[in-house]
Amino acid sequence: LIPKYTVIKDASSESVARVERQVGYPVVVKPAGLAASLLVSVCYHREELEDTLKKTFKTIEKVYKKKLGRGTPKILVEQLMDGEMYSIDVYVNGRGNTYATPIVHVKTGRAIGFDDFFGYQRMTPTRLLKTHIEDANHAAVKAVKALGLRSTTAHVELMRTEKEWKIIELAPRMGGFRHEMYQLSYGINHILNDILVRVPQKPIIPKKTRGFTAVFNIYAKSEGLLVGVVGVKAVRALASFNTVEVNKVKGDELKFAKNGGSPVMEITLFNKLRSELLADIRRMEKAVVIDVAKPARRKSGSL
Repeated sequence: LIPKYTVIKDASSESVARVERQVGYPVVVKPAGLAASLLVSVCYHREELEDTLKKTFKTIEKVYKKKLGRGTPKILVEQLMDGEMYSIDVYVNGRGNTYATPIVHVKTGRAIGFDDFFGYQRMTPTRLLKTHIEDANHAAVKAVKALGLRSTTAHVELMRTEKEWKIIELAPRMGGFRHEMYQLSYGINHILNDILVRVPQKPIIPKKTRGFTAVFNIYAKSEGLLVGVVGVKAVRALASFNTVEVNKVKGDELKFAKNGGSPVMEITLFNKLRSELLADIRRMEKAVVIDVAKPARRKSGSL
């Protein structure tokens, strides 16, 4: 169910050699207890891996503290897989009975040209065949049961490769934006269901689809200081508009997720018709412009 991986505690030559021996290139370097693709990087050769490990171990303690990371900071280095990314939240009651929620397609920043793995776009329903969804649910539930989880909601991220489904990660928590997405597209009260499985009562999962929902994490195309954001008014005017949140103000430092940064904007769109939603996504992507200035360099000898 899972790709090849190893856990490392330092950036020593011995750790690098172990990665090469047990996993092989290309690899994904990521912390075990952070969400939102924070400090996640891809490495294709030894020089990239050595540089990435040094940078990650230098900042991991600070980012864990700031973002309330789970457990002791540690780094996973795993096999980079080719395929499409999806995620499923699974309700688990006290007896181990499981209930899979609708699958969500995830487009990462890497898919749109960023050297970063942040979740750029999340969309549901998907266009997967029923048999493919059943296989994804089977893989997700199998992973949940392998960990013996009880009385919780589990967030499972998967990769659909050419041959099979692989588990990217699993955590006993609700996935980001799931309550809003499931409420809009299916009328599912995700927060209520998270409570029901702990009571325990059977969660309520309507089958009928109301429409198509897409959520976006918008990052600037370069790191630096925020000058301004253009296009918010145009986004609000879209027929598919639901919500928009601008998380940064002028002068804030902007970083990519792999360097511990968070999105500048979060946008939610909904439409009963998939074609209309796709059209508004295109309009949104053209309208939003984030203006960034490089931080001024300090002069030599200045305080």
